[in-house]
Amino acid sequence: MTWYVVDALDKAFGRTKKCLFEPFDFWKWMKLVIIVMLIGGAGSNFNGGGNNYSSDGYNLPESGATDSFTDTFRGFIDQIPTDPGMGLIIGIIVLIFILILFFSYVSSVMEFVFVESLVSNDVRFWEYSRRYLRKGLGLFLFRILTGIFLLAVIAIMALPFVLPLIGASGENYADVIASNIISLIFLLIGIILVTAIIGGVISSFINLSIPVAIYTESGIFRAFSNVFRQFRKDWKQIVVYWFGRILLGLVVGIAVAIILLIVMVAVGLFILFVDMLLYLALSALLTGSDAIIWMILVPLILIQTILFILLLAFIALPASVFMKYHMLTFLQQWYTDVEIPVFDMQQINEELY
Repeated sequence: MTWYVVDALDKAFGRTKKCLFEPFDFWKWMKLVIIVMLIGGAGSNFNGGGNNYSSDGYNLPESGATDSFTDTFRGFIDQIPTDPGMGLIIGIIVLIFILILFFSYVSSVMEFVFVESLVSNDVRFWEYSRRYLRKGLGLFLFRILTGIFLLAVIAIMALPFVLPLIGASGENYADVIASNIISLIFLLIGIILVTAIIGGVISSFINLSIPVAIYTESGIFRAFSNVFRQFRKDWKQIVVYWFGRILLGLVVGIAVAIILLIVMVAVGLFILFVDMLLYLALSALLTGSDAIIWMILVPLILIQTILFILLLAFIALPASVFMKYHMLTFLQQWYTDVEIPVFDMQQINEELY
């Protein structure tokens, strides 16, 4: 039996080579780097914060605990409009939350832009961004629902440990936690493993659904349903695909990490040496003017940092492109009902016939 995850390796490598190096186009790389950074830099995973609620009397049936909680809550509410510091903190939190949602939406749009750019081998950042605003919104909403589902899974798994705490009084919290510390450790490990597996499976289906949504002109929800239906028909290929992608991701990740580490050390030491020489030169020319020296150095260091990050992103780009081409190539072989017009298909067909 042929495993598509293995067969896709050679073709994905060839497509990566043609896309990035035949010929090399700096501005094409630059646009792809920006797309990849927007995909990876957004907060697309919605994680629930760990809020700890405590009071002297936690057992709600006791009137003292209820009164204490009510007084504390009322005091907090009364403090909001009068305390400028509290208002500023709340404003910052709201702003951060809005930015997370915004960049999550941008990340969802860029997922479609990245696929379209690689399939066509023609990166049109603004044109593709406008084209996939609606599909990106659907993916954004789908990810929110996925995050809510994962939070529900975590909550259900945590119930066996949370329920004893609810029934315990404030004085017994430490005893309850101490008596269940081993269970808590295994619970945390179980939650991490289960959510990682479920999240990874859903993420895999979503990634496969994005090209399906593009080239069947359907929404992400319908595309996800179609991919899942195909999974039910041919689940063995997907299971092998998951294990193959994990292994391939480890190999590619280790290789890229080694290269990035070498570049970071070499370039970082060079930049540090240049900045030290510049600082010594400015100190000799501008004796006693430390403020002016740092006014010159700080913008320079900021520019160096931006260029350094872009350099690392450029080096890591081929890995991202290869992994995406590998997914697209696998999808072509696994889900033949969807025609993905990859840029080299005409040449391959001519060679076959």
